[in-house]
Amino acid sequence: MKTFTDKIRRAFSDAADQYDILTSLHKEIGRELVKKTVRLNAPRILDVGCGTGYIANKAKFFFPESVIVGLDLAEGMLMKASEQHTGIAIDWVQADAQKLPFKDHSFDLILSNLSYQWVLDIQAAAREAARVLSTGGNFYITLFGSRTCQELFQSLHTVFPDMAIKALPTVAEIANALTQAGFKNIAIDYEIIKVEFRNVRELLEWLKAIGSNSLSDSNVFLGKEALANVDAHYRRHFPYNEGISTSFEVIWGHGGT
Repeated sequence: MKTFTDKIRRAFSDAADQYDILTSLHKEIGRELVKKTVRLNAPRILDVGCGTGYIANKAKFFFPESVIVGLDLAEGMLMKASEQHTGIAIDWVQADAQKLPFKDHSFDLILSNLSYQWVLDIQAAAREAARVLSTGGNFYITLFGSRTCQELFQSLHTVFPDMAIKALPTVAEIANALTQAGFKNIAIDYEIIKVEFRNVRELLEWLKAIGSNSLSDSNVFLGKEALANVDAHYRRHFPYNEGISTSFEVIWGHGGT
């Protein structure tokens, strides 16, 4: 468990410098997430998996009088967040979503944008979120679901039948995690977003650059021939214009306390 968590932490720390340039999809989804909360009464707000601070900064804009805390596992992301948002009253904390370093009922609103899919124990993380929320608090999250990059995984599996892939959570698993954590008024939705890449190499390089290259539990090296075979299968089965189509399943979740 610790090894995988450390792997995720290192991957996202290494990606911090390029993250904002490459994550327009993340920002678009994040803007919509924050918009859902602007009418809430939230004097204390926690952004879990804050990355370089985009959501925390948006929250500060809409809730200028609120205490805002940005939390992330990766120290590199927090360093970048602090640099980019100098002079803005946001506290940056390095910690794991599965063990939040806060007292019970510390926050009125928890936001998390495309982060919880990396948590090893989603139920433990949901229980922690419920614990630190005040009575009447709200938990708003987005995360990538199990159908994300399904075309890539199918193509990889064709070339490497024994390759182990870390499964991303399903809609049902997220709903169950929120239920087991004791949240009320649970609402779960999802959408499939299609993104075009020129080829498999570009897709893999993009995933690596944003720190999301830890889905494989195997240390498979894609040599030139193997990469060509994966790309050929991908192009044959999932073409899009002159390139390839990649699915991103975005799960939207809400729970109240």
